Amino acid sequence: MSLLDVIRSGVKTIDKVIKPLQTSVTYVRVTARDSYGAPTTFSSPTTLKAIVDFTNAPTRNKEGITVTARATLTMLDVAEIVAKTGGQGVDTDDEFTLADGSVAKVLSIGGFMDAGTYKPIPTTVMLG
Repeated sequence: MSLLDVIRSGVKTIDKVIKPLQTSVTYVRVTARDSYGAPTTFSSPTTLKAIVDFTNAPTRNKEGITVTARATLTMLDVAEIVAKTGGQGVDTDDEFTLADGSVAKVLSIGGFMDAGTYKPIPTTVMLG
């Protein structure tokens, strides 16, 4: 068993164990952009399960500026992320609506990439 297999298995186990701690967040992804790269069309809202941490943390946004994130989402269900993002993963122009009803923009995206599938395991999203 390779280290990658151990990590995949570990993430699946952690996801199952802490599923009761995860909350539903509404996710809307960019589906089209104009000639300047600005988002023009968004998908229908869908829900994702995530661990939501409201601890403020410094992060760099897509312009490289250090800003304070007000929430961090950790999504562990790789199959759900792939299905709900059309296999593209989360984009910095996507939007999330948290359980309290607030809409948050993506500041940065992190996580480990599975070298075998090129899919994230897990995905961490910093929201502003």
